[in-house]
Amino acid sequence: MSLSTFLLLTTFVSCCHGAKILLMPTPTTSHCLEIMSIGQALLKRGHDVTLFAVLSDPKSCIGRFDTEAFKEQFTLIVPDLDPSMQKAHDDIMATAGKIIFNRDYKWKMFLNIMKPMIHNHCSAAMKDRVVLERLKKDKYDIALVARMPGSECLFAIAAYLGVPTVAVYSYLDPRDTGMPLQSNTIPHITSSFTNDMTFPERFLNTLSSFVTPLVFKVFIQSIDYSVLDKKLEGVDGSDLVKRSLLFIENSDYIIDYPKAVFPNFVQCGGLTASPANPLSAEMKRYMDAATDGVVLVTFGSLIKGFPSSLIEKLMSAFGRLKYQVLFKQDKEEIRGNIKSMKWIQQNDILGHPNTKVFISHCGKNGFWEAVYHGVPIICMPIHAETFTTAIKVKKYNIGSRIEIFDDSVDDLFEKIRQVLESTVIRQNMKRMSSLLRDRPEKPADRAASAVEHVLKYGGDHMRPPSVSFVSYIYADVWVTIAVIVGVITTAVVWICRKCCCKGQTDRKRKTE
Repeated sequence: MSLSTFLLLTTFVSCCHGAKILLMPTPTTSHCLEIMSIGQALLKRGHDVTLFAVLSDPKSCIGRFDTEAFKEQFTLIVPDLDPSMQKAHDDIMATAGKIIFNRDYKWKMFLNIMKPMIHNHCSAAMKDRVVLERLKKDKYDIALVARMPGSECLFAIAAYLGVPTVAVYSYLDPRDTGMPLQSNTIPHITSSFTNDMTFPERFLNTLSSFVTPLVFKVFIQSIDYSVLDKKLEGVDGSDLVKRSLLFIENSDYIIDYPKAVFPNFVQCGGLTASPANPLSAEMKRYMDAATDGVVLVTFGSLIKGFPSSLIEKLMSAFGRLKYQVLFKQDKEEIRGNIKSMKWIQQNDILGHPNTKVFISHCGKNGFWEAVYHGVPIICMPIHAETFTTAIKVKKYNIGSRIEIFDDSVDDLFEKIRQVLESTVIRQNMKRMSSLLRDRPEKPADRAASAVEHVLKYGGDHMRPPSVSFVSYIYADVWVTIAVIVGVITTAVVWICRKCCCKGQTDRKRKTE
């Protein structure tokens, strides 16, 4: 083998094995879990992975993964911040929780919360220059960045570091990814429609697709990225997102509706779902003893904002069930058939054969874990994409939906009972589980393979051509068609009028 051939092979091997990868989630545990699941798969393939955690406790995220087995490859970096930034973040999140449970909740109020939250997070992410310089010196090959409204500053940090990006999230905006316009079959995340829309619904859905980004631009002031580098002055954060080599969405067409995508868009629904790990001895005894079945109830971090009246309403409905109820709360207690715990092995309990139903706010991670294990789900949507997920659960008849504010205790009990006793719902969910599992790769491995591909070859060959807004909505095509039809129609009318007038003139002359 010649020296040049050896060096070429070494280059290919090094770009696929032993790459340096930076993970940048937003400060929420669920988003960190999504991105860390891909990080874990990359660690297993021999890559070095660094988690850059800002304004969040990384223990609640990385505790789900066996990072100790990869301690030579995994690095956790937490910037040194003024405590006031963490307090501001916690206060904003607490206020957001109160707004969510306020019946007078409005978009404007929500956006007024998002603005300070985004600015505080971005300021914190860009504050510690020592950490940023360290990241720059480490020379990462690629960065996996959580993409949600307001996370553009993380993409700006990647640009400052000179690192290409991969956008990761549970829902990616079609305009970010260059996806073809499909507002006739793909409902917007803020809509209440399915993929089978009437004309008025398609009209409103298309309007939402164009108006929502404008609303965010108006209410959320752009961040000045020049504090990182003068070269980033005036840069539009959304343009940085669009430059990503790859877009990984925690979705799957079996639930999230089939859609046309380009090769740089990869659906990896179920990133955090996995075969159940062994339960603790105490929990195993509890689950095994519940021969009638167990109803698992978790609402993630949202439980901290639940008014006590709503908790008592749920407890009253659960107390009527003949099943054992495992309820994640901020306290440890047993009340009749209800066992409340501060922490629950969610994915592992869903994998236990005695788990009959999962009641959740229907965040993407918990939802996909329920689908993976074939457990019917009852959604209690409260915020963000949980409403659209609840609509899909009803459409595919794999569970039900409860309205915590409007449903009475009797309503809640009846809805839960119907799902528990429905053979059709159980069979539908088992089929969904089979569809999700019947893949050559697990979701996290599929994502890792896509990341390795762009590490090796780049992403230009998968990127769609850039088009203007006019081209994106086919305005130029339809205007041209309208002009042609108008010209032809005008010409036909003119010819017909000429012919008619000529005929009338000839008849008049004959009469004379």
